[in-house]
Order: sequence, then C-alpha cells, then structure tokens
Amino acid sequence: MWKKKPYCTKCNKDTLSINFDLFCPYCGSIQNIDPIEGPSKNEIKITNMWSFNSFLPSLKKVYSLSEGNTPVLHVNNLSSLKGLKLKLEFRNPTGSFRDRASSLIASYLYSSSILKLVCSSSGSLSISLSAYSALAGLELTNIVPSNLELSKIEQMKVYGSKVVEHGSTVEEAIERGRKLQERGVFFASSDNILTVEGQKTIGLEIAHSFETIENIIIPKGSGSLFYSIYRGFKDALASGWIEQIPSFFAVSLKHEDLDFYVESLKIPTPLTLSQKINEILLESKGKEIEIEGEKMIDQALLLAKKEGLFIEPASASVVVAAKQLLEKEGINIDSTIALLSGSGLNALNIFASKLRGIRKAVWGLSEKSTTKFEILDLISQKKANHGYAIWKALGKRKSLQSIYQHLNELEEKNLVSSKVRGKNKKYYSITRKGIDAYSKMRELIDFL
Repeated sequence: MWKKKPYCTKCNKDTLSINFDLFCPYCGSIQNIDPIEGPSKNEIKITNMWSFNSFLPSLKKVYSLSEGNTPVLHVNNLSSLKGLKLKLEFRNPTGSFRDRASSLIASYLYSSSILKLVCSSSGSLSISLSAYSALAGLELTNIVPSNLELSKIEQMKVYGSKVVEHGSTVEEAIERGRKLQERGVFFASSDNILTVEGQKTIGLEIAHSFETIENIIIPKGSGSLFYSIYRGFKDALASGWIEQIPSFFAVSLKHEDLDFYVESLKIPTPLTLSQKINEILLESKGKEIEIEGEKMIDQALLLAKKEGLFIEPASASVVVAAKQLLEKEGINIDSTIALLSGSGLNALNIFASKLRGIRKAVWGLSEKSTTKFEILDLISQKKANHGYAIWKALGKRKSLQSIYQHLNELEEKNLVSSKVRGKNKKYYSITRKGIDAYSKMRELIDFL
C-alpha cells in the first residue's frame, strides 16, 4: 500500500505489523517516511486531498467527503495584518483539518478489512472520524475526557458513534483508549502515522498553490499537525515544486489557567515529537511563540466581526502570533500564511462564556443555573469542596456570599450534603440526586 514504508529513525525496525503509532514501540523514537518524489505541479489539478494520491498509500477504495482543497483568503479589514494569507482548514466537511486524516484512516481500514476502531482526542478528530466511520460503515468508539464541550460530544453521537467519557484530561482518555485495543481493533489518535500522512496534504496544497511562501504559522497543539505540514513540504521539495521550505512558527499557550478556552492547545507534545519540532524550527529558521489565551478569544471575535470568519479560539492563536511576528521580527506579511484549523461552531459554549462574562456556558440553562452546574461540577470532580475553594475556583467573579447562597439552595434541594469540620467550616459532597441532576444538565445541548 505504501509508496515508501514507515520505519523507525533509530532502530530501523518495521513496526506496522504491531501498530500505527508515530512512535516506535521498541525504542520510542519517531517513525519516519522518506520524502516522496511525486509528479510535477502541472500534472496535478487539485479537486480534493486525493488529488495528491501519488503521495499517499494506494488503497482499493477511498472514502471521501471532498475534504481538502480549502481556500486561502487575504486579510482585508484588519489594517495591521492586511495581506496575511489565511488557509481556511475549518472549511473541511466537519469543520476541521482532521477530515484529511479521517478520510485516509477510514479508507485504509476498510481496504485492510479492519471494521472496528477506537479514538481518543480533544474533540475534532473524534467528530471527524465519527462522520467518516459512518460513511465507510466502520464501528467507532470515542473515548473522551468528561469535561469536553457538550457540543462536541453531541456531534459525535449525531453521526452514530459510541461515546465513552473517561478522566478529566485528553491524556487519561488516550490511556484508556489504548487499553481498549483488542485484536482487530484499530486505535486512532493524533499521534498516528496515517493521521500525519493525511494531514500532510495541507503542506502539499500550499506548496502547489504558491511560488513562494516565506513563513507559515501553525498551532502547535500535540505537534502532529505541525509535523504533518512539514512532511508535506518535504515531499514538495523532493518533487521539485519548491526550492526551500518556509520558516515554520509553532504557536503554543502560555502556562495559565485558561484550558477551558483552548483545550486543543493544552495537549502536551510527546517528548520525541517535541524534539523533532525543535529540529524543524532550527532547520527552517523559525521559532515557537507563546501567546495568552485571552487574546485568542478576542482575536477570534475580531475576525468574525471584521473579516466574517468564525473560528475556534485555538485557530485564532496563529493570527495573534502573526501580529507579534510582524511587530517584533518584521516578517513579510504578504509572504506569510497562517492556518485556521477549526470552526467556531465547535466552540459555541466558549464564545457564550466570553460574551456573558462567565467561565463556562451550558446551553439551555440560565446564568444562575449555569453557576449551580459549575458548582456541582467542581464538587463531583473533587476539585473544590467548601465555599471559599469553590469561589476561588470560579475565578472570584461572583461574590463569596452568592456562592454560599447557591450552596444553600443546592443543599435544600438535596443535590449536595454538608458536614461541619474544624472551626465550623462546611464541606460539601454531591448526593445521588445531585449526580443524576448533574448528568442530566450535561446532556442539555439546546440552543438558547
């Protein structure tokens, strides 16, 4: 199936018979595919990502929703960034660049007679694979963190995939997903060879469409998207489409408590892949840029209001980074392209929370009910169990007195119970009735 077979860069072993992880199961090094020399630019007319099938595994059947061939627009109304090229990956069928990976994964599995798969992600890959599994007739189980946005969970269910909530972080969900692997079941994650190969078509598209791109700005996240686009440019270089790769800039989040805004940027990059990214930054004369989470939301709202582009906060990170690079590095903005990776429709709760001035909005609930939901969430997750700790965990945006009022009301309805310890301090725990109420509130996804 493979034009060039993956191999471990350190021990050189063939591992595809064991798994499709990006990392060697023997020594942990990154698995590599040597650059593929494909046809000339003139021989390729882009209609979707499969126009680049010369660079992808040969399969007996392709499952496609016309992913890829996403447009590139220029910033027009933001004067400070006028001319910046924006690659609209959120225009893919399910609203993210992950559709490129999902199309290849679904096609590869069907061609290999593997009809069951498990996926663990922060949302976009699981949503995307749900759609493509439905198309290919595959049986998908998504393992997701329990605090994942409800709108994302409901999208997975709409496509008919099974959803299992586990842990409070993507890492915990991935660990659980790996444990659920059994004979004949494929495990899909962002750190997967097929994921990288599908996503590399972004780099191929950019190299095919433009004679010269000096800079490319990409959300770092887990690192797989960054590495994928680099792989695409290396194939383009080997094929004679470009003379050199552009400077790569990886955008990450400063260490702060804003993970509820940008879950996809908070995913840790595996050490081996982080080392590879550093090598790419050095090779391309690029750098990693850390930005503040709050600025991403503001920039996403500004792009919607000024450019008519509704993107998720993590996508807006690249525009914030472009501003910094222009101001501090003096980059050529006309020869710079930034990747807008995901749709704002996947983050409606986040924008609602910003616009309402609350930490997390829950569709179908009033702001008062949302605060009670947050309190139940903190207590059930054992993140805070007394009034002051809850007030602090909620960002001190409400008065401490109002928090105690909410706790009294929850206790009156037998949703929480309390015990007095120490100097008359009440400690709260969630009741069975509270657990049931909390679970029902989590299932609400109706628009206001």
